[in-house]
Amino acid sequence: MDPSSVVLMLAGLTALSHGLTPGEVSIVAGGGKPSPEGNKADCEDTAASMDGFFLDARFNYPWGLVFDKSDNSIYVADCGCSGTPHSNDRIRRISLSDSWVTTLAGSAQGYQDGSGKDAHFHHTAGMVVDEDSAMLYVCDSANNVIRQVSIKTGGVKTFAGNPVLKEEECKDGKGLDATFYHPQGLYLDVKQNRMFVADTDNHVIRVMSMPDAVVKTIAGSPKEKGLVNGRGGAARFYHPTQMAYDPFTDSLYVSDHYNHVIRTINLQGYEVDILAGSPKGEPGFKDGKGAEARFNYPEGITFDTTHRVLYVVEFGNNCIRMVTPAGIVKTLAGGPEAGYKDGSGKDARFFHPTGLTMDPNNKVIYVTDQHNHLVRSVAAVGHNYDGPAEMVYIEQNRPERQVVSYWYSTPAVMLAGVVVFLVLGTARVAARKFCAKRSY
Repeated sequence: MDPSSVVLMLAGLTALSHGLTPGEVSIVAGGGKPSPEGNKADCEDTAASMDGFFLDARFNYPWGLVFDKSDNSIYVADCGCSGTPHSNDRIRRISLSDSWVTTLAGSAQGYQDGSGKDAHFHHTAGMVVDEDSAMLYVCDSANNVIRQVSIKTGGVKTFAGNPVLKEEECKDGKGLDATFYHPQGLYLDVKQNRMFVADTDNHVIRVMSMPDAVVKTIAGSPKEKGLVNGRGGAARFYHPTQMAYDPFTDSLYVSDHYNHVIRTINLQGYEVDILAGSPKGEPGFKDGKGAEARFNYPEGITFDTTHRVLYVVEFGNNCIRMVTPAGIVKTLAGGPEAGYKDGSGKDARFFHPTGLTMDPNNKVIYVTDQHNHLVRSVAAVGHNYDGPAEMVYIEQNRPERQVVSYWYSTPAVMLAGVVVFLVLGTARVAARKFCAKRSY
């Protein structure tokens, strides 16, 4: 074997170890049993909030999440079972350097500002991070407020909204004078000092100036659900859940959950249109362009500015989709059949995934696999992340789930290449000797 062959072989093995194939799905943290569909006893009777290493950690219906490149971690809104006494309502941190899960803030369901475990949330949902100020902003959905959480101290305070609502309200105003109704999604535009809010059960999109928290409704009409394109208040949404921003077109993408479509809002004039999905709001599972495509309860979304692709996680279709600015839809990983399985593309399985965030430099998508009580990773287009070096993960004591092993060690790959080289070299020498003897 000549040196060039060795180099090519090692390069191929290294590429495989880096997981460069888009759509490769792996577990990041979490364990326990998946939740039976519609069975709330599972989350009431089990220990669902446990800090710890990798598979030893426990989540309970995690919802929103956000990647923080400043400390190479993921913050997770660990929501809990809705309508049951067993609720996590915590903000958790996953360190991607060593796979440890810890709790930053929260300890019980309720409404209370405070530090760390003294703070209380109710139905934590979408999140964003301001890395410059080391601050998280969280949709405290059932409390109808946006909370501010210090990453350094775990201190929690209400940033905007009013938790005391006698009825559904949607009032513009500053800070605590503004009102929301079950907000579920946020997008922070640090360059223009503004934060967008998906005011989900008011069926509108709001914008909030930063840092003074002046709230203004920019699209949709409060309490009026529907699927109508138009400018500003003339448009109609039905349970919008999450947003992403396209700086090339100055447009906001919106997951219009119960309409089963992806919408666009041109921020120059607040014109609302459908990017992809059925104009009649029909659910389904179909790749295609624009109106030909079908979604089923789209939730978390994020936009990759490098490759200009929008990633969408679908609660109903148990998958991750890719959407171009032209509206072309393609499935990246998963499919309509619910389950739990690591793997590549359509071979992977999710169980009602909900939240989605992205490491924009390494092109890794992170997903809350809500009913599996896990956080998963998905290789995006251009993925180049090697993962924590020399780590071997072996899943243990997890009934009804596959054994998962990872070995992300580049030295290990080099060693494997050397072994293969020696084996092939020995075989070649033996073959030469054998042929030489036969030639006499």
